[in-house]
Amino acid sequence: MDIHHLRENRRHGSPGVPVGLYRMERAAGDPILDNHWHEEAEFLAVESGEAVFQIGLSTYEVRAGEVLFIPGGELHGGYALNGAACTYAALVFDMEWLLSHGDSATLQVLEPIRRGRLLPEPHAVKDTELASALYSHLERLLSLEHSDDPAKPLRLKAGLYELFAEYVSRDAFSRSEPRSPLDAHTQERLKAVLTYIDTHYARKLTIKELAHEAGMSEGHFTRVFKSFMRKTPVEYINLLRIRIAAALLAERKTSVGEAALETGFDNFSYFCKIFRTVYQCTPSEYRQRNGGQG
Repeated sequence: MDIHHLRENRRHGSPGVPVGLYRMERAAGDPILDNHWHEEAEFLAVESGEAVFQIGLSTYEVRAGEVLFIPGGELHGGYALNGAACTYAALVFDMEWLLSHGDSATLQVLEPIRRGRLLPEPHAVKDTELASALYSHLERLLSLEHSDDPAKPLRLKAGLYELFAEYVSRDAFSRSEPRSPLDAHTQERLKAVLTYIDTHYARKLTIKELAHEAGMSEGHFTRVFKSFMRKTPVEYINLLRIRIAAALLAERKTSVGEAALETGFDNFSYFCKIFRTVYQCTPSEYRQRNGGQG
């Protein structure tokens, strides 16, 4: 994911086959998955280790052999559980690709899922028939990541139908109440603020300004932000700025001072302090290790 964008703007797959297959290995203590969202739906399987994943305001402790379903448009992320290493795989896909005009599978299952009216169980727990079936299907699909099989598009589409068929055959749909319009509206307002931060990170941002953008009081905004993002607004902005600064140091002929100024830090000592906290080295050391010049 481009660190400049909380909302993923990358294309998953191709226009004709809008499916992305990804594997991520995270060492013990490493960040797992930054909070973000994309319009595509996603299946995520933990292959080894364990982690906590958050979908909206719900959190799930996910271990090897377990599967999550993440509806399109939902804020989601992950963080380490007990400092453990974790390897996970994701299949990100456009639900529209699976729809056929007027057929019963579309009308009764796929379209309601796409619209959020029917919710597959978000967490398929290990040692259940559902988890075993989903995990097996996903591993088979993920094995196609680098395949040049001419039948790959058909296998991917057929495999996605099989995944949803596992939910239908077991009636494995969430019995919890769907998100209230207020909850949905709150998440949309938060997304708007995150996009605003993404656009304006290089200048001074205040809680008052961000709360106004969200249409909330400062106190309520701060509580909502932390409940979704697991960071205060200031912590989130600092982390975003530092990661962008790190990219500038590694990829361009940018001095440490220029990187600080370009990412909204007007106090050089504070920039260096936050940078060291995130990367366990000084900005200059990071630059030298990652190919920066001079």
